[in-house]
Amino acid sequence: MSRRFDVTGVGYTAIDYLGVIPHFPEENLKLELDRLEVQGGGPAATATVTAARLGLSTAFIGKIGGDDRGAMMLRRLAGEGVDVSSVVLDEDALSQFAFIMVDAQSGRRTILWTRGTLEPLRPDELDMEKVVSCRGLLVDTLEPAAAEAAAREAAAAGAKVVIDAGTIRDGVREILPHCHYIVASETFAGEISEGRGERAALEEMMKYGPEAAVVTLGERGCVALSDGGYIEEKGFKVDAVDTTGAGDVFHGAFLYAVLREWDIRRCCIFANAVAAMKCRALGGRAGIPGLAEALELLGEQAPGLDFA
Repeated sequence: MSRRFDVTGVGYTAIDYLGVIPHFPEENLKLELDRLEVQGGGPAATATVTAARLGLSTAFIGKIGGDDRGAMMLRRLAGEGVDVSSVVLDEDALSQFAFIMVDAQSGRRTILWTRGTLEPLRPDELDMEKVVSCRGLLVDTLEPAAAEAAAREAAAAGAKVVIDAGTIRDGVREILPHCHYIVASETFAGEISEGRGERAALEEMMKYGPEAAVVTLGERGCVALSDGGYIEEKGFKVDAVDTTGAGDVFHGAFLYAVLREWDIRRCCIFANAVAAMKCRALGGRAGIPGLAEALELLGEQAPGLDFA
């Protein structure tokens, strides 16, 4: 089959309003913002942008409303070179967005978000040609019905499928058997293991039959389990400004590495590096590096490993 895109992302896109504050507020307190920015966001969308920044051809399929925020999402994605021709538009709906408080001292963030008035993306709204003709599919857990259909069809067509497993909600477990790589947040890991720890979470995820399972651990890096065994990879040191979107960026970089056919350890190290570099700037996308910049950090902090 002719592969039209390297990566197709299916899932959630949003607009992020990012407010930098001196410290996280107590109840009934007013704080003046140090800074306010507006950027594109969303797990699958930002992961797809990451793949594009690293040099891959990409497409995104999600759902937006017919308002200014929806139009802004399309402009921001298209401006990154992402094909948005199959994004589903509901003219009468209000689009999703998030307000994100970022602690100026630590770079940590708290996210408040809403789906607006949009209905979930349905499987029959997917452009399956873009799904089955990609080399790699990335799905998130915010559009589970569409993600399950896309993952099933893409896997059957020979694409590598990576899931950004953010949290367990209705329909998410049905996606997992179609995924070659389950890359989970600490929240998802705690849910699927019922609090028994990261190793137990990896073992539970491997029961669904992926090639590997990964848990991202923020600045601590990540852990992974595959037929080759258990690995731990430390995070990279950067001057962190904001951690928003670091997990989303990890997923996009991880899929890039998978498509380069690197082993699981190299995939994890590369994704750790790209996600860390994202944290140098405010917002989920502003700090995403290109390939040359990512390789430079790898050469400095992980010398001796071949990422050519």
